[in-house]
Amino acid sequence: MNNRVIPVTLALNDKEQIKRIEQMIAGNYMVRLVNEEAGETGVLIYEPGDNVDEDLPHIIHALESGQAEDVYLAGSNANSDILIRAMRSGIREFLQYPLEENDFRAAIMRTAMRGSLDADASEKGKIFTLMGSKSGLGASTLAVSLACSLNSLDPGRTILLDLRRPAGEVPYFLDLKFDYTWGHLVEDISRLDSTYLRSMVAEHESGLNVLPAPAGAERPDDHTLFMILEQLRYNYDYVVIDTSYPHDESLPKEVEQADSILVAMQLTLPCLARTSRILESIRSQDPDGDRRLKLIANRVTKNSTIGVAEAAEVLNRDITWVVPEDGDSSLSSINQGTPLVMAYPKSPATKAIQRMASDLGAKKKKAKKRFSLPFSSFFKKKADKNEDSLAGATL
Repeated sequence: MNNRVIPVTLALNDKEQIKRIEQMIAGNYMVRLVNEEAGETGVLIYEPGDNVDEDLPHIIHALESGQAEDVYLAGSNANSDILIRAMRSGIREFLQYPLEENDFRAAIMRTAMRGSLDADASEKGKIFTLMGSKSGLGASTLAVSLACSLNSLDPGRTILLDLRRPAGEVPYFLDLKFDYTWGHLVEDISRLDSTYLRSMVAEHESGLNVLPAPAGAERPDDHTLFMILEQLRYNYDYVVIDTSYPHDESLPKEVEQADSILVAMQLTLPCLARTSRILESIRSQDPDGDRRLKLIANRVTKNSTIGVAEAAEVLNRDITWVVPEDGDSSLSSINQGTPLVMAYPKSPATKAIQRMASDLGAKKKKAKKRFSLPFSSFFKKKADKNEDSLAGATL
């Protein structure tokens, strides 16, 4: 089932029910509250009022055109004429006041299931989670250069998320100045929407967007990280995550949610042993993980005593990409604060990373549809009628 966080917009009159639904949304990891100006496709919960005859055609048009993913009618009494018109137009849900949490959760689940059946994969960005099988393998160099290579396909449509522990170092590889980190998102996760996210990210001169790590902060909890990852996925074509596998061997959320799990390794016996344990850990916790796993042999020298084919045989798995050793260029690029693929475009390592980006790259996403002005106009009527209402305001 599609596991994205579904935006929900409220157009209600009943203050008590507004607060009740807001509390339900805040406690449900599948949804988040947005206002009518957010311009996101999601679920509209609409309470018919005096202007229903004027509002309903706009709502039906928004649903039929895809501007709204789903529409729920809500109220104390179900007007039979309105319900018949709504049902004929594809509106499937009616929430009876006083709203019960189980009813709301079930409606959201049905929306998510319908979305999974109808979803176009090209409308959702891809997450590439890159980790080293042990420290010191150049995984951050790979992650930064991979993100830059993907960004070159369509500048501004790739973001690099730094989740490396105990401390992220991505900004050093980019000589990047930044004001915010994902820690600021965690502090005020209830505000998370496209606009708030964009205000938090830093932009590299290449157009690459970066969400740096805070200094000394704990990892976000699974629920919070899930919300951040899904928001990134729906705002960018490519999300590259620089991370490290945890010592406790529990499956990180960025691995669980990844479209491709990229494990960097070197052709040494200790590294092969560690890589084997990580692969087995992922496979044992996520049956689908094996399909998404891809190995990168990094810093491969011509005279390595263990060859790529031999390492693949030991691991019983193909090695998808081989990045040759180019220590001088890599070290120089780090000290310059310039990604390897930009500082040394003719480096053999650069060419290997660009091939990796080409293999991982996919079709561009379709532009997301936004609420048209006629559709959004009835929110003002609700506000005029109930000026103290917080309906549609982000928590």
